[in-house]
Amino acid sequence: MKHNRTNITGFTLIELLAAIVVMSIISVTIMPVIAAASESYTVARQVRSSTERAGYALDRITRVVRQAPIGTGSSGIGISTAGLSTVVFSDGSGFQLMDTTLEMLVPGENPTPLCFNVSSFTVRYLGDDGVSDTVLTPTQTHRLAFTIITENVEMSVVVLPRVWIGQVTP
Repeated sequence: MKHNRTNITGFTLIELLAAIVVMSIISVTIMPVIAAASESYTVARQVRSSTERAGYALDRITRVVRQAPIGTGSSGIGISTAGLSTVVFSDGSGFQLMDTTLEMLVPGENPTPLCFNVSSFTVRYLGDDGVSDTVLTPTQTHRLAFTIITENVEMSVVVLPRVWIGQVTP
């Protein structure tokens, strides 16, 4: 019995080399796209993380400021220290920026870190018109505006302390 070997199929060396060249070209074309997508994901994750941290800090600030104590003589807001990056209320609560850490001051306890890697934390003290600066007369402050900048993410909030609800402006 004779076997016919003319029906053997397979790839030649040239066909294999051509396939490798084509796959290499496809890989070289796709690699920058994959690298850019990976970089984009990393940046988006960092921005999302920074936004969540700053949002959490502003939420805590809003809650504390809304419950700010009433000032002496049962009028106004009780602010004992008013600075550009610090606010301390008469009950000892407040906020301050120490190096790159935004801290919440809790009466009788050590400061609690709210947000890390903060490049800027500003406090603006606004009068009853919402525009005039009352940093020199902090008990007349009707609104406090806070801005946090962390890792190129900037977030702001304006808070009206509940102490002014029902009070008549002197």
